[in-house]
Parts: sequence; structure tokens; C-alpha cells
Amino acid sequence: MALACAFVRRLTTVRGHARRTIALELARSRVTNEQWWSPRHHRCAALRHLDARTRSHAIARGGEHAMVHALTPCAASAASRASAAARGRGAGRARAMASSGAKYSPLGCRGVFAGDARGRDGGRWCARARRGDCIAREASAVRSPAEVINFEGLQLEMDESGAERVKLQVEGWKRWTWRGYECNYISAGENNDGPIVTLVHGFGAHSYHWRYTIPALARAGYRVYALCMLGYGWSPKVEEEYSMELWGQQVIDFSREVAGATAEDKTFIAGNSIGALAALYAASTAPDSCKGLILVNSAGNFEPDAAPGPEKKTLAQQAVGNADDQGGDTIMDKLREAFGRVTATGIFYFTKVRIKTILQQVYEFDVDDDLVKSIDLAAQDPGAIGTFYQLSLAGSRTKIKPSDLLRDWTGPLMLLWGEKDPWMTPTKAQRILEIKPNAKYVPVLGGHCPHDDCPTASSDAMKAFFADVGA
Repeated sequence: MALACAFVRRLTTVRGHARRTIALELARSRVTNEQWWSPRHHRCAALRHLDARTRSHAIARGGEHAMVHALTPCAASAASRASAAARGRGAGRARAMASSGAKYSPLGCRGVFAGDARGRDGGRWCARARRGDCIAREASAVRSPAEVINFEGLQLEMDESGAERVKLQVEGWKRWTWRGYECNYISAGENNDGPIVTLVHGFGAHSYHWRYTIPALARAGYRVYALCMLGYGWSPKVEEEYSMELWGQQVIDFSREVAGATAEDKTFIAGNSIGALAALYAASTAPDSCKGLILVNSAGNFEPDAAPGPEKKTLAQQAVGNADDQGGDTIMDKLREAFGRVTATGIFYFTKVRIKTILQQVYEFDVDDDLVKSIDLAAQDPGAIGTFYQLSLAGSRTKIKPSDLLRDWTGPLMLLWGEKDPWMTPTKAQRILEIKPNAKYVPVLGGHCPHDDCPTASSDAMKAFFADVGA
């Protein structure tokens, strides 16, 4: 699948002051060749033979007359037709339809032409095009960010650039009882005919972190379920013996008991960061109910001689030590545990006041207040401090190696990778590809959480992978 986009830029002068008008016009089409946009070199290869029936979604951000900076004459023509259609039909009812047969292009991620924009215009283009990322939205009209959309009982909203996402709910969403705990999850498109998709978040995150992915996949016909793993988000904060085996088993149980995955109706599983390891555990341990696996900037050490547990210990993991050293009856054991708990508490509060700063370090683009608030809500739980201590011991409790899990999984595999991730760099994806050379590698211009950082490109890549695997 490939995207053809045109940036429309207009410069007018009013009383001596330059006023910039930027419009993003989108055209999606089938492309008969294998050429595609390379964000690394900030240039676009020729995109030819647009489908004559392609429909486009144009978003005008000021001014109807503009000077077109087009990728190709075909793209310019299609974008112009879309813009005219949008003006004539009242704020744009022309939808961009994804074609699943062509090779995926990471052009769609947020901040297209980011390299050119930053070089020419001090980054202002990128800022003005936040989440504009060549959006091919399912929304049928331009909506106010404050407007609430009801989608099969799930409240959605449009962000400031017009991308559709789940609306934050302080009280959480649906509940599922697992081992006596009322765990939270979000679902959409439960009555759709498409395959099941199970989404697994990363460390410190929750089901809401898939806020853009959930409606994008549900509107495309998939049955989508996003879990809050035990100890995270709106699920209970309890002092359990957390490990990758525990979360992986929870994903298996969730996909079967809630999503309804069976041997005849399997689920795709996608996981981000440590959630990717939980997804990998679920897929390799219960392949009879998994149709395909997506690792999104996966955590874990995939070197063949690597020991189980984290690749590099965090400050909290270093402070609390190993799980085997905890819970002893001697005075030294108790002192060691007390020191670990006090240290973990200090790190917890230090992290809590720096949520946005930490997120911004691993995001390529701006972090919004709703995401920060959602993580802070979980940190306000009375059991959050004790849970954080136990979470810090999860790595040392994990006994299985990521490389072994990866070798055990023989089904379809895609690596969706934010290339700007300072933690899980593309070199890790290359290591995974050495073990699984037939895996599909899709780089996007985003950070550690590309599904939220450049959501349109990520959702499109997932849909293309699902289509390739087949129903």
C-alpha cells in the first residue's frame, strides 16, 4: 500500500507580515511499482498509475487558493480534485480508502516531509502538521476536537489535527475478572466480521495507549480488544509476583475468554515494548489461537546467549535487586527489602512528576495532555507504590528467553518499528530479522510508541499486514 500526498503551501503578505497557510491534501492509491517514500533521505520516489477510482480526503487549513508542491502530477491532480470535492460537499466527505495489495510505505507517519520542513522552515511545518501524517481518516467530516462521537457505545473524539481516537474516561472502560481481579479493557467492533485483534500495551501504559489504533481498526472491520494488564492502567494495583510469564498468560486468557479467539477463529496479537514480549509469549505458547504477531518496538534481549530478564536494568530494577533476594526471614533479608522499597518509592515519585518529560524523550512528536493525565491517573491509585516495587522485580522473575520464544513462533510476524526510538533502536529489529528473516519489517517515523506517535502510518501498516496474512 502506498500513499501519494501533496502539501499545499500559500504565502500571502498582509500589511508587511508574512502569513503562512498550510493545507494538507491527501490522495491514496494503488501503485503498480515498488518505489516508495524514504523518510531517511527526505525525498519521494515516483508514484505512478493512480487508481482512477481513488477517493481522497482533503483538509484545508485556511485559504482555497494555494500553490501546489506535488509529489507527482498525478498526485497533484488527485489532491486538487479531492480539495474541490471537499469544498463543494461541506468540509470534505471524500474518504481515503486503503488498498491492501501494494507494498506498505511509511510515508503516512506524522510529520511527512519532516526532514525538509525542519531544514527549510525551522520545524514550523512539522508543528503545524502535527498528526497530519498524511491522514487517511475514516471520519466523514471535519469535526471539532471537543465533539464526542459515539461508536457502538464507545466514546471517540477528534484530536486537534482531526485524527479520530478514543476519548479519555477517568473511570475506565469495560471489566473482565481474571484470577479474582477486575481488569480493564477497551473493545470496539465486536460485531464486525473481520478477524480479532488483541492489543497489548508496554510498561507504565494501559489500554488507552491504543486510543488511535482501536477506532482505526474497528472502522476497517476488525474486532478489536485492548487489555490493561494486571498492575497497569485501570486494572488493580496489587502486589503480585509479576513476570513476563504471568502477563503472557493473561494475554492468552484475555484473547480466549474476552475476545473469543479459538482454533477456528484466531486472533492477531500486537504488543508494544514489554507488551511485545507478553504478546510473543502468548503467540508462541498458544499458537492454536494466534493468527499473526506484531512486535512494536519490542523490549527484550534477543541475543542467543542472553540471560532471561531485561536487556538493561532500569534504576528501579538496580535498586530493588533480584526477586530471589526478597522475602527472606533474616535481618539482612528484611533490611535489603526495606531498602529496596524505600528506594523504589523515591523513584516512583520522581518519575510521577516527570511523566511528560519522560514521554517526550521517547516520542518523536509532541505528547498531549490526555496521555499524560491517563498515566498520572494510574499513579494515583493507593496501591501504585507497592505495585511499582513488584513491577521492578518482574524482570528478575522472568525465566524464559525472548530468543527462545521467537524461535518457537512459526506464524506470520511483522516488526512495526519507530525508527527514532532512543531505547529500542532499529538495530534490535535487525537482530530479530536475523532470527526471523521472513518477518515483515515496517519502519515508521516515530519514537518508542509509534502506534500513538505516528498513528495513521502504524494503523495502515497493521491493516496491510492483516490483509497479507488473509482472513
